Amino acid sequence: METAFIVQIAEHTLLLKTESDFVKEFICQKYDAEPVSLATTQEADLSVVIEEGYGSSFQDYNVEVTITDECKIYKRTDYLIEIDKQYKAVRICIHDDFALKHAMVNLYSAYITQYEWGLLIHSSCLLEQERAYLFAGHSGAGKSTVAQLSQPRPILSDEATIIKITENDVVVYNSPFRSDTELPELPGTYPLTAIQILRQSPDNRRLRMGVMEGIQQLLQRVFYWAHHPEETKKVFRMCRLLAGKVPVYELYFQKNNTFWEEIK
Repeated sequence: METAFIVQIAEHTLLLKTESDFVKEFICQKYDAEPVSLATTQEADLSVVIEEGYGSSFQDYNVEVTITDECKIYKRTDYLIEIDKQYKAVRICIHDDFALKHAMVNLYSAYITQYEWGLLIHSSCLLEQERAYLFAGHSGAGKSTVAQLSQPRPILSDEATIIKITENDVVVYNSPFRSDTELPELPGTYPLTAIQILRQSPDNRRLRMGVMEGIQQLLQRVFYWAHHPEETKKVFRMCRLLAGKVPVYELYFQKNNTFWEEIK
């Protein structure tokens, strides 16, 4: 039987519908959502139907993007996303829960990029005195380690940080796109104070990057699947605005919590 859920991510409301039992369980656990009536009249930014039984197990992160007259299609071996031209109606077909997790990241990133609302960045983000500090780096650089070492500081994200970018300010939302931590109650927004590009080191040092170098670092870490020059320009403009408003640093850190002394 089809079940509907209302899911709130940052400022955006998603209406998710599915007949799959494991998808229903995933939505309840990952998004802390409860079922709603299928006849709900609540207006949603995105209406998403999720189906299982697609494709094969994960092979690699390559996503094929196709644009037709009716929709935009994102295709990986283990998931398929179809988004209509108005960015309102979505169909997701998935192989398993791993595919669903990645498909939802793909969908949300595509949505906020389309409207130049903000960026979804591969990173962890911690709160210190109600201010957000982002930590990014290549695979294995220490994003999860930093999150663990920073306890009991609240964790806004441990994998994908939701950043709203405007001419006036840059703020971070609590992210449900997580790998190792539970979704905490962290309502509202938090000003992004600094971005750290992680380098493991025998000592602690923090060096500020130039704006262009910061932009290059951010571009490497945005969840984005290039498919059209105009869309790529949107991502570049937001990265440029972000790096111009929030300082980007190289953080050389020991594997203990003393690196916070450099940040503060």
